[in-house]
Amino acid sequence: MLGGTLAGLTGPAAGALGALGALGVSTSADAANGPLTIAFPTDVPSWDPLVRVAPNPISIYRSVFDAALDIDAKGKLGAGVVTAWRWKDTAGKVLELDFRNDVLFHNGDKLTSDDFKFTLFDRLQADKSLQVGGIWWALEGIETPSPTRAVMHFKAPMITAPAFLGYMGSYILPRKYFEQVGAQGFIAKPVGSGPYKLVAYERDSRMTLAAFDKHWRGTPKIRDVVFQVVKDPTARVAAVQASQADVSGMLPLREAMRLAQGGTHESRITPTIDSYLIHMVNGGPTQDKNVRLAMHHAIDKQALARAFFNNVPAPMATPAAPGTPAFDPDFKFAFDPAQAKALLAKSGYSTDKPVRVKFLATNGVYPSDYDMARAIQQMWKKVGIEAELSPIETAQFFSQAVAGTLPGPTLWMWQNGSGDPELSAGSYLNPKTGFSVWRSADVSPRLDPLLAELDETKRIAGYKDFHRWAVGEGYALPLMQGIATASYRKGVQYTPFLSGWMLPDYWSA
Repeated sequence: MLGGTLAGLTGPAAGALGALGALGVSTSADAANGPLTIAFPTDVPSWDPLVRVAPNPISIYRSVFDAALDIDAKGKLGAGVVTAWRWKDTAGKVLELDFRNDVLFHNGDKLTSDDFKFTLFDRLQADKSLQVGGIWWALEGIETPSPTRAVMHFKAPMITAPAFLGYMGSYILPRKYFEQVGAQGFIAKPVGSGPYKLVAYERDSRMTLAAFDKHWRGTPKIRDVVFQVVKDPTARVAAVQASQADVSGMLPLREAMRLAQGGTHESRITPTIDSYLIHMVNGGPTQDKNVRLAMHHAIDKQALARAFFNNVPAPMATPAAPGTPAFDPDFKFAFDPAQAKALLAKSGYSTDKPVRVKFLATNGVYPSDYDMARAIQQMWKKVGIEAELSPIETAQFFSQAVAGTLPGPTLWMWQNGSGDPELSAGSYLNPKTGFSVWRSADVSPRLDPLLAELDETKRIAGYKDFHRWAVGEGYALPLMQGIATASYRKGVQYTPFLSGWMLPDYWSA
């Protein structure tokens, strides 16, 4: 990491950098030969990656653990630890997988199909608290006819099993080591088969990784990496500006652009296949369809994209982002404050008698998330919606969403590295999963047939219809496609992913 100086930093940036010492970030200038440091907004919820299905720490998890399949920088699903996959039936209930025979865990044990069975079936059967079980609820067994072959059997069709194997919920753990040390021992000293080994860890501070020289893709070019947990985006800007971090992610777009103009740093601004949206909850004022639709009509999405993101991400009317199979460019949802007022009037509300809602948003987890929430709060106020805005931590969001206790609509960036519609609206609107936010009985009759549709053309057409219906009901408010920002010192060869992932094993320096 390059040495840095505080010279030239004033105001919030200087204050944020001064606070970095409390976060464990070195402010010395003698680290030129040290590890590559990434200022990152979140920690892992646990070093057992099955405990919680959380998209935010994917970059960290994929550095230490291998997923079964891979998703490349362009969002394409392909071979990983699993080299080939095929359906063995016509109902989407029997999936056969072929595994590489040269994959090693960090402790030297060879990865086999039995480790896959242990991870996705045996453990989930033994411990129902593991959130990954919400993905694989339909899995009724895994056969392992050889160390390089597994056959997954589902009690209900799971057409999107390959997409899940490449995205979340398929980090493969070593059976022998896990059973030797137990769950707590594994969390204390995790072993994966990913490109990096965990060397040291301080909760909510930093994780130090070292390249695994026996990784099946080869040894990473960057040998040593530190993910530094810096939740405040201003502090992440300050860290990279003062060369106390080599790379900072999820920065406000304007800050990323400014850093790129200074001559010492570069920035990448990537519109992703994720989506900013407002999750609705089936409780309180948003039980009223008029209120939900009024909230949607009152939002000027193009103004948000222009003000916060320089028009880089495209506004969205349905949950599928541009570049994904179910993207529907023909469907529009109008910014229409007059219509919003008319809908509120039907339910007895006005600017003189506003409807009052609680409104939640992450703060600094995604670019300009809380600032955008403030702007939406003002747009709503103009039509008769008084929103009490509060920040929410990602861990709080996931626990409250699962429990159905979110107190109000929530601004969120839904991450879906696979691009498959089942892994976005097909999850957060599906009341049968632990990932649903809006829950109502009319969703399943429309969604369930799509979960079993083998004809891909019909499946995608069905999701487009489902998206239009769900937006028309106000069950979710799509805003715009996601955006990933990264700023880094010159000399780092950074590879952006359409998923927004920051994967140092694809970089060089």
